[in-house]
Amino acid sequence: MKKLSTTGRAWLKGFHIVCTCAWVGAGVCMFLLNFVARPDNSHDLYVVMAALTIIDEWAVIPAAVGSLLTGLLISLLTPWGFFKWRWVAVKWGLTIAMTLFGIFYLSPWLHEMAAITVADPVGALQNKTFQSNRLLLSLSSGPMFLSMLFLVFISVIKPWSTRVKRRHAARAAALHEVPESPPSVDGNRRRGHGQLGAPSAQIGDGGDGVPGWQPGGVQPQIGGDHQRAA
Repeated sequence: MKKLSTTGRAWLKGFHIVCTCAWVGAGVCMFLLNFVARPDNSHDLYVVMAALTIIDEWAVIPAAVGSLLTGLLISLLTPWGFFKWRWVAVKWGLTIAMTLFGIFYLSPWLHEMAAITVADPVGALQNKTFQSNRLLLSLSSGPMFLSMLFLVFISVIKPWSTRVKRRHAARAAALHEVPESPPSVDGNRRRGHGQLGAPSAQIGDGGDGVPGWQPGGVQPQIGGDHQRAA
């Protein structure tokens, strides 16, 4: 399948981030309403249930489906794929599980509670079904919220990535690699200054009859057979 261009990938990634942020933000709102708001009368209970229902229908479900669809397009139309990277496969499995659990369990529990509140506002808090669904929502809200945060962090950190491991290994190898000097004109490799085994520099080429001398050796005497330089 033909892959997207760089611009297309950027647009698709932007839509995916927007859907994910909306999903996480709506989930945080429902989490806080479920644990912080504890209405003790029928009016407050109706307001809380109406708010939870609106957030679920107009924010959580559309954002979750949008995140799932954009993630599907990213895997299909970009080099990320589905199973090339372990963190992508984990993210896919967790996203699908959370979406299905929310659609087939959390949303029906919530709407049943809202229906009970409308039908019997005064006795809703004492209703067995309402209490059971409320307990199930309370027990599942925490794991769902933590799963959302986990999805966000593995998307940023990208753990278990073989490419990251190869990159770190290449950097480590580069730090221990000793660069080799380029070959000279005659084919022999030049040795850097200060390296052990480097030949001593010779001063003088002997072309004028004065022999060259080496550092650390005995300097030739000027005089005798040689003429003193003027």
